[in-house]
Amino acid sequence: MEVWSSERAAEHFGVSPGRARSLLTSRGIHRISGYPAAAVRAVQLRQGHRTDLHPVDLDTALSIDDAAAAIAGAPSEADRLRVFFEFLRGADTAGPAAILLVTPEPESTGDVRFDALLAAAAEHLAARYGLAGPLWTAMPERFLDRAWWVSDLPSAKVLAMKWTPASFRRRGVYLDAHDLTHDGTTLPPEPVFDQPEIRAAFHLLATKLQRRKIIGHVHVIGGAAMLLAYNSRTITRDIDAIFAPGGPVVDAVREIARGKQWPSTWLNNQAAAYAARSPGEGLTVFDHPHLRVMATPAAHLLAMKVLAARPVRDADDALILLQYLNIRTAEAVWEIVGRYFTDTMISDRSRLFVDDIINHLGGA
Repeated sequence: MEVWSSERAAEHFGVSPGRARSLLTSRGIHRISGYPAAAVRAVQLRQGHRTDLHPVDLDTALSIDDAAAAIAGAPSEADRLRVFFEFLRGADTAGPAAILLVTPEPESTGDVRFDALLAAAAEHLAARYGLAGPLWTAMPERFLDRAWWVSDLPSAKVLAMKWTPASFRRRGVYLDAHDLTHDGTTLPPEPVFDQPEIRAAFHLLATKLQRRKIIGHVHVIGGAAMLLAYNSRTITRDIDAIFAPGGPVVDAVREIARGKQWPSTWLNNQAAAYAARSPGEGLTVFDHPHLRVMATPAAHLLAMKVLAARPVRDADDALILLQYLNIRTAEAVWEIVGRYFTDTMISDRSRLFVDDIINHLGGA
């Protein structure tokens, strides 16, 4: 199938580009091409290169219907929000093809707040690529009668008043756009891991390194550290780490990825840019003659959470770390941040975040 631009279609039909765009409706595109209109619109033309339709890999990107089903079955609100953010991660990675993920109407989650949240996300993604939201997002049941502040931190409410995207605000969902980001970067999708699966993956990595007669060292940060060392969650997609020796570990990781049909970045060092230069040694969470895995120290992880300061995504982890470290004052938090990130400018967002979590801890 050859993909035409609106200008090419206008030339072919002898009409203006605007008229050509109106001719290329979703129904017309599907009838002419045999492909869903969203799949065709997701194609990016590259001069001098073959252009093909690339389906979205649903093993690494949740559809909105999958997300709704997972939210409906999640045991707690924190778990439901985690599913939502994993859906966003996959959609970000899919690029324009994310439209395919949100086109079919999802089943109700059983919670009107999350029904509205998913509709807002679908419209937000469509707007990113210059498209109107899917028709199902305009249904009355996708709007709330009263405001839902996704985070109950006082500073989060102030920031949400200013930074909630329009598609969320008009549905009564108040969520700071900062919470829709992934530590300032879009990471590749990974398989979902629980504790046994992470340990099994590390055992497989150790076996690969043993065959190469290599001793590897892995320093996990982020969600994997919270899961393995501090039992703060049941699953994670984030196996972010600092590891050595780089080349042999990467080769082994890619070999495992091919065998398991995982992304080659299932264990990656992309979040290392947000870690301190000398984080220190934390708890050993996996030990093998050819692979030692440590979690980053709780204090270092707390400092990273404070600098990220995403009220919905980081507050629960930060509270767990405060309790683990027996910290009760903002001064103690800032002493830790200064120890790890000496030259980093502290944002007002981070200051408000710390005040809120300390106050929350005092009221608990």
